[in-house]
Amino acid sequence: MKAAKQNQILKYILIGCAAVILILSVVLCVTAVKNKDLKSGGNAASEALVSAAQERESLEAARASEAESFRNQLNEQSSAFADEKNALNQTIADLNKQISMKHAAETATGAPKPTSPNPMAPGEYPDWSNKTIYLTFDDGPSPRTPEVLKILKDNGVKATFFVTHLNGKSSHYMKDIVAEGHTIALHSYTHNYDKIYASEEAYFADLQQISDLVYNETGVRTNLMRFPGGGSNTVSKFNPGIMTRLTQMVTDKGYVYFDWNVVSGDANRGGATAQQIINNCRKVPKKSDAVIVLMHDAADKRTTVEALPEVIAYYKAAGCKFAAITASTPPAHQRVVN
Repeated sequence: MKAAKQNQILKYILIGCAAVILILSVVLCVTAVKNKDLKSGGNAASEALVSAAQERESLEAARASEAESFRNQLNEQSSAFADEKNALNQTIADLNKQISMKHAAETATGAPKPTSPNPMAPGEYPDWSNKTIYLTFDDGPSPRTPEVLKILKDNGVKATFFVTHLNGKSSHYMKDIVAEGHTIALHSYTHNYDKIYASEEAYFADLQQISDLVYNETGVRTNLMRFPGGGSNTVSKFNPGIMTRLTQMVTDKGYVYFDWNVVSGDANRGGATAQQIINNCRKVPKKSDAVIVLMHDAADKRTTVEALPEVIAYYKAAGCKFAAITASTPPAHQRVVN
């Protein structure tokens, strides 16, 4: 009995060992399959990394090639610009050399310098040594004002500016007019004939506006003035007799108004050439020692600026003096027709 029992126990042990061996075999097979899958996945990942690295190298090579192409183009353009610059500098140098040679030749031969259009021979200038020229400019300041001021400064001449607010953006030039020793005087704020000559009250309201503007821009409070259109204007005839009343009223209120006795013609309908302005300014009244010249300082008065140096030269050659208007200047009043 004892031997049978031992055999049965041994049988159970063998069966258990067989089961263990079977389980171990299954585990080993599963592990082998997993390891194979991992190895396969690792190879795929490695291949993907290698492919990405190759693409990046290819892209970097393409970019490097493109950058090199751009550098070559820039170098070519720089070289072309350098050649053009050198050629231009050489042309300028040649022109300067020609000018210098021409100047030297003229100096050596005593050749006359170029003069302004239609100059007069010295003996043809009148003797106006007793006359004082008062150059006056209406309707400014404007973008032309700096040009006018420079010409006056270059020639040592003082003038008078009857100012408006027509070019509001140029009002700051009023400071320059005063700073350079010229007289600033009142003309009109709006220069609107229909508005300012509608009534006496309307006129003085406009006059006060321009007076305040001049004061605000320059600190100058002036009583010198000029009527828009002049004291003899006919544009005010829609209000009969208003100029007769206004010319008396401004005097009663302490203002001094000025007309003119020489008209440059720069406000003529259709404009005037520089030579026409020069010719008109030569028409000086014989009986008056105070010559008040009417000119205009407005954006469209290019020919006025062109003519001004010759006008000044003509008066100087005739022996005239120049001055800015003051309260004691003869006013050259014209006959009031309204």
